Amino acid sequence: MSYNIKMILTLLSFLMLNLQAQTLLDRTQDFVTKKSNNLANRLDSFFADERADDEFGRSRIRLRSAYTLRERDPGKMRNQYRINLKLPHLEDKFRFKYKKEKKVGQKSTSQEPPPLINENWIFNADSGVSAAIPPRLVLRARARKNIATTNWIHRFSEQLTYITDRSGLTEETSFNSDFGINENLLFRFVNRKTWRVLKKEFFTSHGPTLIHQLTEKDALNYSFLLNSVIEQKSWFLNGYTFSVNYRRDLYKDWLFLDVIPGIDFPKTWSFRRTPFVVFQLEALFGE
Repeated sequence: MSYNIKMILTLLSFLMLNLQAQTLLDRTQDFVTKKSNNLANRLDSFFADERADDEFGRSRIRLRSAYTLRERDPGKMRNQYRINLKLPHLEDKFRFKYKKEKKVGQKSTSQEPPPLINENWIFNADSGVSAAIPPRLVLRARARKNIATTNWIHRFSEQLTYITDRSGLTEETSFNSDFGINENLLFRFVNRKTWRVLKKEFFTSHGPTLIHQLTEKDALNYSFLLNSVIEQKSWFLNGYTFSVNYRRDLYKDWLFLDVIPGIDFPKTWSFRRTPFVVFQLEALFGE
């Protein structure tokens, strides 16, 4: 009898230790996930990424002027003007009962701040004008959702774009995965598919990026992307690109300079290296 009691006590002790280890592991995973999400939000805000504007509910006006120099190609100037709008009424219509409004690993209360990881559906729209002759109007609508799993945060986005030229309607789907390496370095794996409906063109891009915050005023984005084309039931590599985006806050979080050197290896040039550099000024007005 005493032997059986010892076995039961040993088994209970083992189960308690296992439960404590499981709880500690869950808390560690929640902490790492929150840390990765905070880092991604900070870096995407600095680079004025649309995702940060969408999730933080910002309405912004963007003025962007970029000059591109590429080998075997004359320099090109591109000016864009965009207005980003949040659509809260559309979000309310899609608030299902199973939505997650709590922080990861914590219960929700009415006194808590907004969730660190927004796992609801987010709907946004923006419009823009390209300074061409004649000018082109660009209209976009987006739906987003975040999915937190262990140490990773996966971000799904579906976007529809209409341009008032021969491009017409474009559908774009992206699924990016974020992992925080340390407090200033984020690893992101990008997956993106683009379908130009009228032209019947399908493109995909896949690859890793490293986003590094140097100081409060400087950051770097290292990117390596494989670009492919889906055509007549064939999927083939169309080229690959390596680039480094250096971004500098010139004045009080509203005027930014980007210098983006890189190398293209396009299939149209038999994958011959094609260096390029982009100089960009961006002004942000709004929240």
